[in-house]
Amino acid sequence: MLIDPSPYEPIEAAAVDSDPFLTSAERVYRTILRKIIQGEFPPGSKLPRRKLAELTGVSQIPVLEALKRLEQEGLVEYRPRCGCIVAVPTVHRILDMYVLREALECQVARILSQRITPEQIQQFLQTATHLDAILYSSKEEGFVSDLHYKFHIQLAEATGYESLVSLLRRANFLWLLWRGIHSKREHQVQSKDSHVVLVKSIAEGNPHDAEEAMRRHILEAKEPLLKDYNQQKL
Repeated sequence: MLIDPSPYEPIEAAAVDSDPFLTSAERVYRTILRKIIQGEFPPGSKLPRRKLAELTGVSQIPVLEALKRLEQEGLVEYRPRCGCIVAVPTVHRILDMYVLREALECQVARILSQRITPEQIQQFLQTATHLDAILYSSKEEGFVSDLHYKFHIQLAEATGYESLVSLLRRANFLWLLWRGIHSKREHQVQSKDSHVVLVKSIAEGNPHDAEEAMRRHILEAKEPLLKDYNQQKL
């Protein structure tokens, strides 16, 4: 099961460089986004316009446009005497993200429970089994985070509601910011078959039960993750 290319997905540098249809601002946006998602620009990193312009081979105007867009999406922020930096997670942002994720993903589960096909069930079970198997064994935390993120986006895409998919992508931006910082912690507080259990609950066809299964799945990592955040104090 493949996901259509999107500026919200991890973007390979070659794909950005070779696309002749991207505007300069879009190219800069995708380049910065990719580096944030992949951890090259970690939370708190300064994003000076001149250096970004040199990095991407454009003037500072497209860079400014890209940074404004990223600011609107919550990925960067401006600070006095510091300029533009990669956004730093806070307790408020973490709680805000979980509220939004819970609402959106529970709706995904309700919808899917009524329209998921046998073929999709088998595909999702296969993906979930693979994901559960590597959560505790893989040392590539960024790779695991990508798979985890894409699994949930695939569920949303299966509903057929593009607006729901778009909102869920945006709700997961802060999750992507944590990559390499909290990702392994979030995975390891979940049960070892949590994604298989989730898919099976959706496949049973009961909207209420599917919603509750998704809610448990989303929230079982919330408190341990907040505790971990407070201990590390980014």
